[in-house]
Formats: sequence, structure tokens, C-alpha cells
Amino acid sequence: MTFDACALAREKHLETGHGEAEWENALENARMSLKTGAVDCQGLAHIARASRSPEKFTSMARLIYQCTKARPGGGRVADALFGCVNSSPFSLSDWIDAIDYFYRWLVEGRRKVDFFPMIKYLECCVAAPDAKKNGQTLRALVEDMLDIFGYEAG
Repeated sequence: MTFDACALAREKHLETGHGEAEWENALENARMSLKTGAVDCQGLAHIARASRSPEKFTSMARLIYQCTKARPGGGRVADALFGCVNSSPFSLSDWIDAIDYFYRWLVEGRRKVDFFPMIKYLECCVAAPDAKKNGQTLRALVEDMLDIFGYEAG
């Protein structure tokens, strides 16, 4: 499968209202920097379609890139994310929003960011009793958990 950044940028522009050029730039940068060992073209397109903004997509691409640099030959990073999403009641879009929030929270605190511990933290959030509350978004759940318990890893 090929990765058509132009067509996908147009699709995302119409869906989100963010600039087509902004989307195309984010998509092309991700495609050029990420190795297929970390995420294949289909997975990258799946993440892009679930991203609500070019900034959130770029955060995901950056985290995947950093993870592959830290763990060369560690397999497809995106597949680990997709597995977590598939075993949770939240959508990939919800996970991306929560990961983006968590990423920014860590950066603001000048904390080291590692993708796999972040995913594990989100899995714990999903397993928490508060996750069962109707209407609670994963992002709001992560925000609450970080406010109450903080984050010890990294």
C-alpha cells in the first residue's frame, strides 16, 4: 500500500478545517522520518485519520520516532498502540488525544518522554474504576489520574 500524503491531507483538511498544506507537511515529515519497521504506510494513515489535528499527528509521529531510536529493532511500535486501543472501550482518536495531553504534560514538566511507559500508564487509566463512568473521555481520565497520582516513570 502506498501513502498518498496529498489525498490524505485533503481529506483531513475537509474533516478538521486545519490547513491542507499544514496536514500535508505533517504527513510528509512523518512518512520520511518513520521507518516501516516502526509503522507501515497503512498504520501511519490509520493514525493520521484518527488524529484531530496536524499537531496531534505530529506528536504521535515524534513519539514513535523517538521510541524507534531508543529501541532499534523493537518491532512495530504502532502495533503495540493498536493492540491497546483494540482491547479498550476507547477509540484510536481518544487514545491520540490522551497521548497528546500526556506528552505535553511531560514536556511542560521537563520530563523525559518514552512511548511504551506512556502507553502502559494509559492502559492503567483504562483499567481504573473511574474509566467505567459514562461520558468520561480518556483524555479527561488521564488528566485526573495525573493530577491525583502523578507519573513516576521516565
